[in-house]
Amino acid sequence: MKLFTYRLLISLALPFVAYSGWKRCRKAVNSSPNQPNIPACFRARFGFNPHSFQTGGIWIHAVSVGETRSIFPLLSKLKTRYPNLPLTLTSGSTQGALQALQFAPVKIQHQMIPYDYRFAIHRFLNQIQPKLVIMVETEIWPNLYQACTERNIPIILINARLKKKSFLAYQKWGGEMLKNALNQTRFIATQFPIDAQHFQQLGAQPEKIKTLGNLKFDLELPSTLQAQALQWKAKQHLNQRFIWVAASTHAHPENHHDSEEQLMLQAHQQLIAQTTHSKNSPPLLILVPRHADRFDEVAHQIKASGLTVAQRSLNQPITPDTQVYLADSIGELLLWFACCDVAFIGGSLVPFGGHNILEPAALKKPVLSGPFYSNLQALFETFTAEKAVTITPSVEALAEQLIKLSQHPETCKKRGQKAHQSFQQNSGALHKLLQEIEILNIFP
Repeated sequence: MKLFTYRLLISLALPFVAYSGWKRCRKAVNSSPNQPNIPACFRARFGFNPHSFQTGGIWIHAVSVGETRSIFPLLSKLKTRYPNLPLTLTSGSTQGALQALQFAPVKIQHQMIPYDYRFAIHRFLNQIQPKLVIMVETEIWPNLYQACTERNIPIILINARLKKKSFLAYQKWGGEMLKNALNQTRFIATQFPIDAQHFQQLGAQPEKIKTLGNLKFDLELPSTLQAQALQWKAKQHLNQRFIWVAASTHAHPENHHDSEEQLMLQAHQQLIAQTTHSKNSPPLLILVPRHADRFDEVAHQIKASGLTVAQRSLNQPITPDTQVYLADSIGELLLWFACCDVAFIGGSLVPFGGHNILEPAALKKPVLSGPFYSNLQALFETFTAEKAVTITPSVEALAEQLIKLSQHPETCKKRGQKAHQSFQQNSGALHKLLQEIEILNIFP
């Protein structure tokens, strides 16, 4: 595809793009009174912002929750190295924006990223006038890259990766336009060698590609996290109970009558049936759906299953009879990982493609996953090679692992240590990235 064709197609799609963005922003505003407002959520998509931004700093863009959390250590390091430079963080999803607004470790300027229309991009660049633009993972926007090139603003793509599906789509449709965009970067920092190979096959010049590793391995755990977890467990009288977390669970992408949450509830029922001897300390499932707009739906599913449930959003206490705790909140997943004995990472027992397994591994928790992890194939292969993650291909296999780990604490501990060891062996990408930014010699 050529840049002219791309511009024509997105111009024709403008009404649909605008309507979709308006709906998402409206949903974010109405989702919860406890969440912060996203400033100028819809207007920002076209480059408008009612606030004056500081200029001459660094613009970092991350799409969603996982990408946003992965760059928090980078934000901290950039602020330490360049304390006088403003950091502007843009988000591609409202959930990512809420993460940034609530949990960014340093002061940031924030707005939703403008859509990839020339008028919107140039309007935003006029506002912030950045000295460096950092795009995270697979954010390749031809008009944005072209605008930065025209203004002589250095742009880099970091923590870059390509899912197999994305790679095939880019290979089919990207053509000259994609090749030009990739080569407008100062460098592309890929996560794994397979990603570097894919970017080169798409036309990126080999000398621009640097395989630095995955920034998510350099996550910084809050110093107060363990104390918070102990306090929460003590308050809920959970110190004697086996706790497992099912994190980032999904609806079934093809059959919406089924869901991953239902599979988790089935596994939990099998676990309960095998631990009837522990009536004073029955196992507890902390269920964390991936998307906030499904919280009510999942609450109904739990009640329909016959399991007793307490909800985080309703501040309901956990009693000895509570079997499932619905963590229908945003930004507390690390707390639940810190509280649990075992973590199952969702999007993997239904054909979605899996999610990040690094946070529980960093906390020395045994990590379980279903067989659908194609979105993070290279990351999972790092762990499977070391037998640091357990793949459970079915509900029965998941229940079997939970029963085993609940009955054998030493095995549980050893698996957690194995996951942590694999996590530690792959850290260091952040230090390498900061060195590469220094080499650009952009800042005095």
